[in-house]
Amino acid sequence: MPAPIEISCLTSMWLKSQKSKQNVTPSSALFDFNVGYVGTAFLAVVFLALGALVLHGNGQELKTSGIGFSHQLVSMYASTIGEWSRYLIAVIAFFCIFGSTITVIDGYSRAIAEAQRLMQSRRIEKLTYHNTWMLIVSVVAMIILLFFTSKLMTMLNFAMILSFMTTPVFALLNYRLVMQSRLKGELALTARMKALSWIGLIYLFGFLAVFVWWKWLM
Repeated sequence: MPAPIEISCLTSMWLKSQKSKQNVTPSSALFDFNVGYVGTAFLAVVFLALGALVLHGNGQELKTSGIGFSHQLVSMYASTIGEWSRYLIAVIAFFCIFGSTITVIDGYSRAIAEAQRLMQSRRIEKLTYHNTWMLIVSVVAMIILLFFTSKLMTMLNFAMILSFMTTPVFALLNYRLVMQSRLKGELALTARMKALSWIGLIYLFGFLAVFVWWKWLM
């Protein structure tokens, strides 16, 4: 699934957990990151293409409820690809959402638990933090879903705005973290990567400016 830019810290947490159980080399960590990065970018393009080719401009008003939208989405793809694909699309959509749910609950819980552990002076078993935050994140997610049951478009619009507003900030924090970590050897940031990072930051902040202008000033 397409993922937010703060997933970089989640990937780091998963690698840290993996390192406690097996050997993790810089090359294997980079390979793992690249697979996730390229896969996420590819799926983002696929989702964008599907939305543009199937949802956009078809003349149908999108349902505002989660169940109604899911049924409408599957029906749209079935009418485009063929009726034979209806159940296949439904199963794929379910596993995409289910997999994303597990990823988000585990990843964000690990990140929050690690932050709490670092801020507290007393030592507590890390698993206790993790399990507690998994429960909290799950409950909060359920509350949000129940609140937005009939307001799916409102929730998606809020998520879109929040994503566009925070992405450049997270990108800048990522860059500052890497620059201040004093990485050595093959982990050190090269001049080429620094230039690419600055290009990315300029693009993200520029996109944010365009989005703010389009959303509130246009």
